[in-house]
Amino acid sequence: MITLTEHDLKRFAPRAKQEYIKALLAGEAQLESAGILETPLRLCHFLGQVGHETGGFTIIRESLSYSKPQRLREVWPARFRAKTDEELLPLCKAPVTLGDAVYGGRMGNKDPGDGYTYRGGGFLQTTGRDAVARYCKAIGVEPLPSTLDDIPTTLAFACHEWAEAKCNCWADENDIRAVSKAINTGSATSNVTPVGLDGRKEWFAKAWAIWGEGEAADMPAAPGASLKQVATVGLGGAVAVQQGIEAAKPLIPPVPPVVTDNLTNLGAIKDAGTTAVGIGREAWGLAAAFPILAGVVVLLVLAFFFFKRSDHAKTL
Repeated sequence: MITLTEHDLKRFAPRAKQEYIKALLAGEAQLESAGILETPLRLCHFLGQVGHETGGFTIIRESLSYSKPQRLREVWPARFRAKTDEELLPLCKAPVTLGDAVYGGRMGNKDPGDGYTYRGGGFLQTTGRDAVARYCKAIGVEPLPSTLDDIPTTLAFACHEWAEAKCNCWADENDIRAVSKAINTGSATSNVTPVGLDGRKEWFAKAWAIWGEGEAADMPAAPGASLKQVATVGLGGAVAVQQGIEAAKPLIPPVPPVVTDNLTNLGAIKDAGTTAVGIGREAWGLAAAFPILAGVVVLLVLAFFFFKRSDHAKTL
């Protein structure tokens, strides 16, 4: 299990609000229960998502205050991409109005102002009256409009959402697009491109540089092996193979003399046979030489008898 430290968390997010740091350090049991601390890939994918959603642990609640129409199109492309600047200007610098425009009448929001009250909050910027009610019920707390301002509670929400969306499975495959879809669109297999994918990749890379054992971020470990072990095999593989070949050479039986002695007049076949034997010997160290060598010997023996038979036919 990976242990988080304040030092590492501040390396990851230097401008982080202390509430986030404290919640993560105190929430080890919740992270462990969700399986997030089991492997570097899971932790780094989780931190990549929450790092992006919170702007490096600096955003507690979604502000919904935007000054330019273009920014509205970037954040809600499906909703606003076809809108003109004139249509979007009334939503700029009007967070309550914008909240109802983007969240009102859905996600359980039913009353005027619900869109703003239940706007994104906490680690995964949980949004909507329904989500708050569902997660509060799951962790056994009363749902309140102020719930999303409580950072430790939103960590519990994030762990529950992570497990509910089966994000560990996608993290184990190092599939950041699927993880991002699960968090941003609600389905890892949806056809919708997750918003902020590049930002999520950047935060994942920052996490990987700290908790990823120093290896490339696109090299997930094989089941049962650490990333460091995978790297060791990759970097030392050639040396290990060569050592295996050298150690195995004394064990390779010689080609029968009856074959090599009778191929003196068959230069081309002899050269090919010698090359094949050499290949077989080199491959022996990889546990594949025996069948190859046996096949070569059989071919050479057949060639020998073929040419002997041809010579005999000529004498007749």
